[in-house]
Amino acid sequence: MARLKAPSELGLCPAVGFSQIVGGKYKLRILWVLNQRPYRYGEIRNSLLRGTLSKPVTPRVLSRELKELQQRGLIHRKQFDVVPPKVEYSLTERGKTLVPILEAIVQWGLTGIHEEILGFQPVEAGKPAARPPKQRSTSQN
Repeated sequence: MARLKAPSELGLCPAVGFSQIVGGKYKLRILWVLNQRPYRYGEIRNSLLRGTLSKPVTPRVLSRELKELQQRGLIHRKQFDVVPPKVEYSLTERGKTLVPILEAIVQWGLTGIHEEILGFQPVEAGKPAARPPKQRSTSQN
């Protein structure tokens, strides 16, 4: 485990660094999914549909998010030498260091406070979740 640095040793705020590393629409979700086991591209894409009001992620965006996570050393991309091509993504050791943070976020989310903050209505059995009301601009001309 890495040694904790004193605040005076840091050149970048940890919160800003974290946001830059895993910021984006899907990065945290991708990391959470890969925490379970290695996944193929299509499996990751399908898993991102659950809990997001069924808005599909575009292939371009998902590819970009995966590439950025790979470049940062958080996930590993394994390409198999078979036809048709097979690629599998998994967490690296560095990526696994984020698991306690992801677990804390999920525990916080299980309280339901995020739905309250965002204005979601409770889900009725068999019906999709209601979307939050759109925010109106309060700026004056």
